[in-house]
Amino acid sequence: MFWDYRGYRHLTNQIAGEAWSRWHHSSGDFWDLFLAGCYAYGSDDYYGDRGLPLTPGTEYNEDWRTTGGQYAFPQMLWSERQSNKLARELSAEARRAGAPAWDLSGPLELVAVGARRDGEEVDIDWASLRSAPVSTSALGAAVSDYTEAHIGMNADILPGDLPVPGSFEDCLPREIWWELVKKVGLLKFLFHH
Repeated sequence: MFWDYRGYRHLTNQIAGEAWSRWHHSSGDFWDLFLAGCYAYGSDDYYGDRGLPLTPGTEYNEDWRTTGGQYAFPQMLWSERQSNKLARELSAEARRAGAPAWDLSGPLELVAVGARRDGEEVDIDWASLRSAPVSTSALGAAVSDYTEAHIGMNADILPGDLPVPGSFEDCLPREIWWELVKKVGLLKFLFHH
């Protein structure tokens, strides 16, 4: 997911601080909702620009996992500089691979690209890159929809406004499939009700 400064304002006005720290849990093992330019393990000038807070009221803490014996979420920051750098790199890789042209136009965009593990490495099919603008209010449902599509290996169930990677196909091990099946019922309940 990519956004510009206007998208940042939309997101911080509509998404609660604690939700940012849990996005990676919601996307599960089948796919990854990557938040371009976001980081939680450094100071606000870690990337050279001033990281903007996504989780107001929290501060960087080396030992963020425990605070007084209780679980605490880390501070989440967004670096516009790193987000733009990654967008340029994805755009260049996709163009070289023959994907339709993409450049971040904001305010908020989902970019889908096929990837699979190859031992310890990740094989990214740059030619499969596709993108679409998305509204902030649709993000929760989008996470649920992508998860369900990956469980059934059926991209046709995604709404037409969400990007679907080009013809990048893969089969998932059965044990991962069953793990996600157990979780998707809860996800659908949380995001569609």
